[in-house]
Parts: sequence; C-alpha cells; structure tokens
Amino acid sequence: MRVLTVNNYFYLRGGAERVMFNDMQALADAGADIVPFSAADPANAASDYAHYFVPGADIHTTSPFRRIRAGYEAIHCSRAAAAFDAMIQDVRPDVIHFHNIYGRLSTALLPVVRRRRIPSVLTLHDYKVVCPSYLMLRQGRPCDSCLDGGFYRCALHRCHKHDAAASAVYTVEAYVSRLAGRYDAVSAFLCPSRFMETLLIRFGVDRNRVIYHPNAVDPAAYTPSYEGGYVLYLGRLSHEKGLPTLLEAMAGTGIPLRLAGSGPMEQAVRAIAAANGESIVLEGHCEGARLRDLCRNAAFIVVPSEWYENAPMSIIEAFAYGKPVVATRIGGIPELVTNGQTGYLVDCNSPKQLQATVTGLWRDRTAQQRMGRNARELVETKLSQSARTASLLAIYDNLRYSGPMVRQAPDYLMPLAS
Repeated sequence: MRVLTVNNYFYLRGGAERVMFNDMQALADAGADIVPFSAADPANAASDYAHYFVPGADIHTTSPFRRIRAGYEAIHCSRAAAAFDAMIQDVRPDVIHFHNIYGRLSTALLPVVRRRRIPSVLTLHDYKVVCPSYLMLRQGRPCDSCLDGGFYRCALHRCHKHDAAASAVYTVEAYVSRLAGRYDAVSAFLCPSRFMETLLIRFGVDRNRVIYHPNAVDPAAYTPSYEGGYVLYLGRLSHEKGLPTLLEAMAGTGIPLRLAGSGPMEQAVRAIAAANGESIVLEGHCEGARLRDLCRNAAFIVVPSEWYENAPMSIIEAFAYGKPVVATRIGGIPELVTNGQTGYLVDCNSPKQLQATVTGLWRDRTAQQRMGRNARELVETKLSQSARTASLLAIYDNLRYSGPMVRQAPDYLMPLAS
C-alpha cells in the first residue's frame, strides 16, 4: 500500500509533526510505502521526494506587499496545488493522509484529491476546521461561537493573535473552504479525542466520516522511572496554557518547579523565577536527551491549561515515562487523565485548588509511584503505537475497498476510561 502523507512542515516542529513522523516510521515498518509531501523549507528532513516540494504561503513575512500575497496564498496556494497534483500523477498513491495543511500549503490541495477520486483522511491536530484561528480562543478565553458556521466573529474579535489582518485572512479562508465544499474531499476525519469528535459532529460533519483515533507512542522508546525530585511543566509559556495560574499556585510552596518551553510569557516567567530563588527553574526550549532526562527525573507533570486542549502529547509521553499528571478539567484532557488513577484533575483558573492538589501529591510518594505505574500501563495497553498503526492500516483498507467516502466508522480502538 502506498500512502502519501501531507503536512505543512517536514521537520519536528511540534506535536502534530511528532505524531506524523511516528506514524510514518511505524507504517513503513509494517510494510507500507510512505511518500511525503510538504512545503519547501531549509529545516526539512531529507527526502527522495523533496523535488516535488514548493514554497507555501509565506505567513511570517513582514513586507506589506508580501503579506497581501501571503494572505491570498493562505487561502488558495495554487503553486502547492499544482505540485501536489503532479506528485499524485507520478507516485499513484492508494490513500492520502493529510495532517496540518492550513495556511501554508492551504486547503487548495483538497479539490485535487476530489478530482482524482483518491480516498483520504485528515487528522485534526487542532481546531482549524471548526475555528478559523485554530485554538477556539477569544481574548484569551475558550470560545465555541463559530461552531454554527459564523466565522465572521474571528475577524470581528481579532481572534488570531489579536491581528486584524491575519484574523480577516483566516476568516475568509474558513468561509472559502466550507462554502466551496473543499472538505467534501476528505473521506474520514481522524479525531485524537472524543472532545474533537463531538465538536465536529456539532459542526455538521456526517458522523459516518468521523473516527475517534487517539494519539499514541511506542512504549519501548521510553524508559520509565517512578520517582523524581521536582514538578515539571512542558509546553508553551503562554497565558492560555495556564502559566499565571500555575505560578500563583506554586508561590510559597517551596516545591521545586521546572518549566521546559518558550513563548510570549518567557520574560515575565524569568522575572518570577529569579524572585523565587532555586524553587523555580526555567529550562527554555528542550529536546532530545535533555528533554528525556527532565521527564524521567520529574516526580510528576503538571498541565494547567485554560484552553480546549485536544489530546496533548505531553500527557501521553509523561505516562510513557511512568509519571502521573496533574491537569485541568478541560477539552480532551479528562479522557487521558483518570482522577486518582493516572493523576488528578482540577478546575481551570483555580490556583488554590491546583496548589492543594500539587502539594498533596508531592508529599505522597506512594501515590506518585502507584499512579505512575497505572499511567505506564495505560500507554502499553491502549495508547501504544502498534495499536494505532494497526488501526490506521485498517482505516486505509476500509477506504480503499469501500470507495472514496466512508460508509461506516467502526470503533477501531477501545475508548479510554472516563
């Protein structure tokens, strides 16, 4: 089986790319022929197919003229669509697996698939299909207003990075993609969380095209450790991630906290860390062996998000390392963290509750080890890459032999405990 995998980036940029590369390797190991397509980028990994890659929309340009052009190409990048069409003609894929294509390659790729009548799936790593600004946030607070198709609210409230021009572009892109029926080309939408699945159905997508398909990791790639000497936060240093609440909760506890990541709050966090002496350490952006060591040596992980997290890889990877997770009760998080079993759930924007929960778990080493072992077992039994790969192959086969549209969405994986 030849699978054409499509994403804006062909390097490890974030959680979506981590999932994609894990899938590509696992599928190749299972005998599938994997062919990548991406926008051209100096950071891309080497590929025998890189000559098909062309520059996508330059969404980071600061030139006024180029921003106008980038805005148009974020809606319809004809250059990417033409290169994609040529690649399909040459490599003849059996199925196409889209990941994140919005804003760079653009949804202009989807009509190519529909015209060629090739079955395809789209993994929803974020909320772009139902929210023009990806995050379902308005002025820093969770928002689901656009589920009724009223995308104009994104422009009205400057939802995308508080930028009027960017918000307008993504509003137009959302209307074009929906009204032109571009998503009709997608045979099945793969949802990493039940939360995402529910949103898509509320948005009006036929439930027969919606498949729950959780993220996963290879347990063998993670060596668990059931003890540690600090609390660890992994992720972007930003308001919606709950950093202000976390820092307020940890103040005065004396519990060592390490923060791995970067983002707009970095300078403010550095100032707070300096004022707290050695109890708060800012590690900056971490990857590779350094990140592995940070995770393995942590007592547990804290995820204080105040936005609709979909299916955070940080939680699944924490579980793989044998670490319980203290997290907020929002989005897809409660599907992963079972209260009292693999960690604890707390309310959003509640520093006192978070402080009490973190302090209680910090003092209870027995509970840390018990829940850490439960978390590791969950990864081995329900969130393993082998199970995910088997389900992907089953989904691909179902699409290949039942035509370009899904007729029924079987439950390939058991739902997690609630």
